[in-house]
Amino acid sequence: MMPPLYRIAEMCVYSLLNFLPFMALALYPFRSRLRFSVKITVCIIVVISFIQMGLGLWAAFFSGGKAALASVVSTAVYVVFYFIAVKVNFGKALFTLLMISNTANFVVAASKCIEGKIFPELALQSYRWSFSLIMLVVLAVVWIPLFIYTKKVYTPAVEKEPTGIEWRYLWLIPATFYLIWYYMLYNNNGKSSLETALDAGNTVFLLFINVGAGIVYYVIAMLINEQEKNIRLSDNNHRLAMQNLQYENLQEKIADARRAKHDVRHHISLMQEYVRNKQYGELEKYLNSYQQSLPDDTLISFCENKAVNAVMLYFAQAAKDADIDYDVKAIVPEKIAIDETDLSVLFGNLIENATDACKEETGDNRKIVIRAMTDEYTLCLGIDNTFSGTLKKDLSGVLFSSKHIGYGVGVESVKSIAEKYGGAYRSEVKDGMFMSSVLLNLKT
Repeated sequence: MMPPLYRIAEMCVYSLLNFLPFMALALYPFRSRLRFSVKITVCIIVVISFIQMGLGLWAAFFSGGKAALASVVSTAVYVVFYFIAVKVNFGKALFTLLMISNTANFVVAASKCIEGKIFPELALQSYRWSFSLIMLVVLAVVWIPLFIYTKKVYTPAVEKEPTGIEWRYLWLIPATFYLIWYYMLYNNNGKSSLETALDAGNTVFLLFINVGAGIVYYVIAMLINEQEKNIRLSDNNHRLAMQNLQYENLQEKIADARRAKHDVRHHISLMQEYVRNKQYGELEKYLNSYQQSLPDDTLISFCENKAVNAVMLYFAQAAKDADIDYDVKAIVPEKIAIDETDLSVLFGNLIENATDACKEETGDNRKIVIRAMTDEYTLCLGIDNTFSGTLKKDLSGVLFSSKHIGYGVGVESVKSIAEKYGGAYRSEVKDGMFMSSVLLNLKT
């Protein structure tokens, strides 16, 4: 028997209220990293909305006591779509989803509790208009400040990529709050979920849990923002050091040129004397000697890109000071679809690791080989360095050396940049060389 039309409408309204506002919040931080276009994403959401309404109707009127199955399927559809729709770190997406889900659970529980106080008879029935009405009011109170928090605090935090390591574990925090809610709902002294929801004490408890969770999330966001600021400051200092090195090299060459100009009169006088005495053999020897003594009036240029060239110049000097062979073949244009800071961090971290590792080597044959090429679609970077130690992996999978303390510093930043541009990072040891390679997609 079909339920009355107004009951179908009540269930459909509830299904949409329980899905659309929270899906919008979950997608907002990653709106620039959607796997599909906005138009296609909206179309998929519309389809899922109909699925959610269908599952809600089946659970309310046709499930025959198997409403929990509809809830499981509904949650599964929601979760699968979310992870497919956003192109971000898994831990980051999971953290966001659990955070929003906890809020959604509180909204539902609070709405049911308030309904029980205002409409006690209707509250005992499945998803009446009273429930949707109160839920709409609760959403208006909760959703707006939550959106402001998501926009002003949370989104700037997830848009930053300090290392990427933290998101592997941070999702455990909202997961813990979710488990607390689940235990409270389904393991409450034999009470049904409806009885638990109608209990005002439980709703107040859930409120405090969500407030506490919100404070924790705020602190996490602030710590991530502070971490990113520190990394940016370190990168800027690194870049400044490279620029200073270029300036010092330039000043040295200018000084050499001035000395040469000052001495040119003495050289001319001596050459004139050789000519007057017809000592052409001596003149030729002197000219050859003089030519060899002239300073190089050109600055080294490894590639056209100023940021990359500055990094390579910096470590070229470091390699020279440490007596390390420094071989570079790089084709990186001045204009490239990669942020200048990302380029500096990418090249700087990998070359710095290679330089530090070479300094730990005791043999004479120490070298760093850098190869970089670009085309319309990709940037390929390979950096090899002499290596005779042994490698291990930490719990996060990052390689480090038992011989060189701190080997692999900045690798997580490199991985994060590779992920940002839809690329990949790889490393291996072969034939006495540690080989790092990065591929970036220029058409993301």
